[in-house]
Amino acid sequence: MSQRAAVLGLGERGTSWAQTLVDAGWDVAAFDPDPETIRSLEKAKGVRREATISAAVRGAECILCCLPERLELVQMVMRRALAEAPEGVIVAISSRVYDVEALQNCTIRPAQVFRLSETEGGGVSLDVSNINTQGLKEAAERIFSELAAVRSLQYMAAETDQSEDAKSA
Repeated sequence: MSQRAAVLGLGERGTSWAQTLVDAGWDVAAFDPDPETIRSLEKAKGVRREATISAAVRGAECILCCLPERLELVQMVMRRALAEAPEGVIVAISSRVYDVEALQNCTIRPAQVFRLSETEGGGVSLDVSNINTQGLKEAAERIFSELAAVRSLQYMAAETDQSEDAKSA
């Protein structure tokens, strides 16, 4: 049985993460209230779009939150998600602006929340704090090490495709 993940927010970052999860063998459910995001899911093959946050996070082992950089929005979405998600779910919030403590302070289960950021070349950084438990840190590091490897391969494949397109042009 494959692992189950939820992606909340299907902009460019969310769609990219959803595809990475699918490519890594995860069963992925996603939610975004914008009906236009159905187009972005056409790029991410194998992702199920759910009608509610609750449906997307039901049974998830990992939640990736890829929202606009507004703490009040993150707080609202995380409140709903964690109210419905399994007890031990790992939550990674993608943010370029806020540190891990600010993101943890937005949630009802701060020990389960990590900050996820992307580095040049497809790399991934997972920020932790002293309130993350050792078991959750280890689980999150294991998951995101695997996903970082998949993202790196995706990045290399995209560069190769671009090189071959340039050669054929």
